[in-house]
Amino acid sequence: MIEKSNEIKKLEQEKVKVSKKKSSKSYEIDNHLVLKVNNLNKSYITGNITIQALEDINLEIRKGELVAIVGPSGSGKTTLINCLGALDFPDAGQVIYNVNNNGEGHDITEMKNQEQKNMRLKKIGLIFQFYNLFPVLTAYENVELPALIAKIKPKSRKNKVEELLKLVGLGERIEHYPTQLSGGEQQRVTIARSLVNDPLILLADEPTGELDTETTLQIMKIFLQLKDNGHSILMVTHNDRIAQAADRILTLTDGKIIAERKAGKHIEDIYKIEFGGH
Repeated sequence: MIEKSNEIKKLEQEKVKVSKKKSSKSYEIDNHLVLKVNNLNKSYITGNITIQALEDINLEIRKGELVAIVGPSGSGKTTLINCLGALDFPDAGQVIYNVNNNGEGHDITEMKNQEQKNMRLKKIGLIFQFYNLFPVLTAYENVELPALIAKIKPKSRKNKVEELLKLVGLGERIEHYPTQLSGGEQQRVTIARSLVNDPLILLADEPTGELDTETTLQIMKIFLQLKDNGHSILMVTHNDRIAQAADRILTLTDGKIIAERKAGKHIEDIYKIEFGGH
């Protein structure tokens, strides 16, 4: 009876191991990629009408690449960002991240709720049009918050936050609250916050949508600097002009990617007329 009991325990332990393995299923992914999306579909039901927000979306983002997705309002841009950032759930398809940068991909659509939360906290940097800063926290505290939740050690946390605020040009304004900052400065705080846990990728949803031309130029220069430093960025925008500074531009219309073109135009050339260039 004792031997049988031990065998049962052993079988139960093996079942637990198998179960855990299933919950972390991996896929082979090209190690030059940070993200691979396969046949992503998303629809919404409004009354008796089904709206196809995304239809068979396929895309790849390489490490150190800045990709822009352009399209009019209602084309599915925000829905796509939400699905890639584990903020919304697609009906079908895969969103595979090169989680450990070693070619072992994990599909966030198959992850459990807590795993998705960990991805948003540590692996995906989200940047929103309306900043989403906490008004009762200073610039420093807003940037620090994700690192605090991730239990980064205090000294490392302090060094990282100060480094990032300097990077975005706010080293002298770390104790200011959002209401004491301009829109462009608030967006720079958001960018710093998105970087604090060293994510795999930045997902930016209309990051310059509320900003004037000169401030938009400042934000795009930060994105280009981050790209040059090896960061991967996917930016959705209705502004085809700033998209020209990206490496590639994908056009999204009615939930479908209908075109792709190379870009890479120098940001100063894009705006030289407005700023007195020749």
